[in-house]
Amino acid sequence: MITQDVFSDLASRIGEEALAKRLKLQVEYAATMFGNGRGGLHFENLDSLSTAARIGLSLTGLTSKCERESLNFQIEHVNVDLTTLPHQFDGLRILHLTDIHIDGFVDGGKKLQETVRTLKFDLCVLTGDYRFLTYGPYDTCGNKMAALLEVLQCELGTYAILGNHDFIEEVPFFEKTGVPVLLNDFVELDLGGHKLYVAGVDDPHFYGVDDLDKALDGVPNDACVLLLAHSPEMYKEADEKGIDYYLCGHTHGGQICLPRGIPVITHGACPRYMCSGAWSYGAMQGYTSRGAGCSGVQARLNCPPELTIHTLRKV
Repeated sequence: MITQDVFSDLASRIGEEALAKRLKLQVEYAATMFGNGRGGLHFENLDSLSTAARIGLSLTGLTSKCERESLNFQIEHVNVDLTTLPHQFDGLRILHLTDIHIDGFVDGGKKLQETVRTLKFDLCVLTGDYRFLTYGPYDTCGNKMAALLEVLQCELGTYAILGNHDFIEEVPFFEKTGVPVLLNDFVELDLGGHKLYVAGVDDPHFYGVDDLDKALDGVPNDACVLLLAHSPEMYKEADEKGIDYYLCGHTHGGQICLPRGIPVITHGACPRYMCSGAWSYGAMQGYTSRGAGCSGVQARLNCPPELTIHTLRKV
């Protein structure tokens, strides 16, 4: 149960105006096409689209194949060259999980946990969308995520942000397991007195309560900064603010794709090349993960789920 003290704490962290804005959208619009963020119309929120996808897969005989592919986790290894990276962080391995939608897994999330246990990483970041639906109860998702978070043990810790599927009331489920949620905030990682900064913003896609200025307030101008944002849609602002590496998800890489992984729908107000894998804009590098889970329908086609290990290199 969420108490008044929890809401008071959240208001002190993101501001009363931002909290009120988010809660209003959660209550009134979370299941509609109309949000307040950069994403325009939000067809991903409509049950009718999900129903059409399920019927289409059934009629084509692809349901079983697509359910199997939804558990075919691919480990993607990405090397990232950063000129501003302190030497002490050279070789840092970051596990990036996004779009887990953990209460939608056909196996309850068992294979995801088993796969994560096999990975070696120094830092873990979670870039939003932990539950299957965009509305309704969140307790089941919170409890399942708490179980997953327990296996994400690493030297420098795990940090999370929220996505367009997430209610802000989910924050306590994360933080009671020792996983801070960055709500337009940053964390300073220290190795031998040398610093790496990880900034995180609230959802820019549907809720539109991201505040990059607030997230970077207190970060030195010459610092190496990684940005966690749910979607790639902040790319222009992030480049202007000097972000070095932008980590995100949201698009699922299309989830249901044509052969060769060509997405039919991306649900992202950004250039299409930013909707999956490594990309760059201006002086900034970025990466959009295909995500670990599914939304709408528990199925993937020509687009397997992804767990990503980013290895940072000093150049």
